[in-house]
Amino acid sequence: MSNSHPQTPAALRFAGRAVLSAAAALVILFVLLFAAYALPGEPVRKNIARSVPLLQEEGLYPEYFGFKLFQMDNYTDTIMLFEAASADETIPLQAMMTSTAYNVDNFETLPDDLAAYLDARSQGRTGADTRLEPFSYARYWHGYLIWLRPLLLVLTYGQVRVANYLLFAALACLLLWQLWRACGWRAVLWFAVSQLLVSCFFVPRQMQFFTCFAVAYAACIWVLARPRRADTLAVGLAVTGVCTAFLDLLVTPILTFGLPVTVWLLDRRVGEDKPLRRCGVVCGGAVCWGAGYALCWASKWVLASAVTGQDIIGDALHQASVRTSADTWHGMELTWGNIFRFVFDALSSRELLIPLAVLTVAGIAAFVLCLRSREALLRALPLALVALSAPAWLALLRTHSIQHGWFTWRALGVKLFAGFAFLWYSCSLKAGAARLGRILHR
Repeated sequence: MSNSHPQTPAALRFAGRAVLSAAAALVILFVLLFAAYALPGEPVRKNIARSVPLLQEEGLYPEYFGFKLFQMDNYTDTIMLFEAASADETIPLQAMMTSTAYNVDNFETLPDDLAAYLDARSQGRTGADTRLEPFSYARYWHGYLIWLRPLLLVLTYGQVRVANYLLFAALACLLLWQLWRACGWRAVLWFAVSQLLVSCFFVPRQMQFFTCFAVAYAACIWVLARPRRADTLAVGLAVTGVCTAFLDLLVTPILTFGLPVTVWLLDRRVGEDKPLRRCGVVCGGAVCWGAGYALCWASKWVLASAVTGQDIIGDALHQASVRTSADTWHGMELTWGNIFRFVFDALSSRELLIPLAVLTVAGIAAFVLCLRSREALLRALPLALVALSAPAWLALLRTHSIQHGWFTWRALGVKLFAGFAFLWYSCSLKAGAARLGRILHR
């Protein structure tokens, strides 16, 4: 028992650092969002009005290359523009808490509804003076307005996309350069391929998609700026969780955990090399990130309920239940049994079940054949844990993941990046060839 006493103050100091850092991040983000809501609304609405024809021309869900996974989401981005336009209908704090947009019963008319709203505001009326009905996303912080609303003072929505691409390119280039220096060219290759495979080139086109990638890349840059101790990484992940919950609309949040942890594991300058210790860092980092994420999100529910008098907490808990438990999709209840049967029937009808089963067995056999050693597998285990975080997240939010699969699938960028690294460190084609040769010569 005597050995545990010296560790207690260190644990308390760590908890204090994590709580204070997360709280400071939340306060800073709150102030920035308040400032964004306090900006003059008329220039913002003028630039949004110039943007409406683009949205009307493209439609709510434009799809590229005839591929569902390349479908865009102008619907959500239009809601974002609505919130930017309506931000000065009330005082900033009230507007921040209610996050009001407007529409009619048919969501497909949302760009036209936005045009009608802007026309009403230009005539000195509000959305309440039109045929439009208000609706609220009060359970989210909508922190993306920190970036979006100032840009709309001087840019149209189409030009905001260009600004997103410029920032995305700058973050990606800086991150790749840091990866090269700290982790080597293989890490650069794994990262670049993993991000291309989840069509990162489409991400800046949609404000909704852009946020998590920007936060994740920025967190990776922070991790690689200099060697980070495990406790410092955990504190940084708590802050990252806060930033994710504040800025995101539940798109691909697991990116902001998985990518920074993977680059930390690959950083050759990090002194910690005990596999089980590194597994502990991954698990502890996940707890810190999750705590920052959950507490930041819950703080909006509590504050919005207090300011608006509405049952925001009840609505948020209901929505959380819907997204993590069985709901319906195209008339099918999303129980695990139904999901597996649907996948089985879909593969069978396309005669893909047997080929995929053969490929799966062949892949497992190839992995076992090429395994370097048990020690190598143990060293790579922390990367496997990170790789599993993405499918675990998608499974946890299975209803949301399936209903919005055409954008939630990009969370697999974590699985691909960490998975490539895991295979490299645990397997070797040379070892596989030698082992196969011995088997054939028996």
